[in-house]
Amino acid sequence: MSRVFIIDDDPIHQRIAQIMIAKHHIYDDFVSYTEAEKAIDFLTQNAASAELLPDVILLDLNMPVMDGWDFLDAFEKIVNDLNKEVRIFIVTSSVDDKDKQRSQDFSTVKGFISKPLSPEVINTTKS
Repeated sequence: MSRVFIIDDDPIHQRIAQIMIAKHHIYDDFVSYTEAEKAIDFLTQNAASAELLPDVILLDLNMPVMDGWDFLDAFEKIVNDLNKEVRIFIVTSSVDDKDKQRSQDFSTVKGFISKPLSPEVINTTKS
């Protein structure tokens, strides 16, 4: 079973991603978080349970409290404890090339996607 986590403080973006994933059968299951810290807590608490971990995380950068960069820093600290490889795709409205360059500093980031999402773009995160 394939699973994706959507981490974005914007409920509209989350709902659009959920609808596309469900309608086009891109992933079997999705979990949404409006707070990145809750996603880190879940990953930390379930690190040994591969069936609960996502295959992919769609991560927004601009969020209050813990932003996407803070999430990536925290994720780097726990990634070796995870019982599954988790790939991260940054999904953002940022058009700043510095953000794209900075994302390449994280080995777990496999792509940089500009909003709005499309089914075709989400599909590229599967392989």
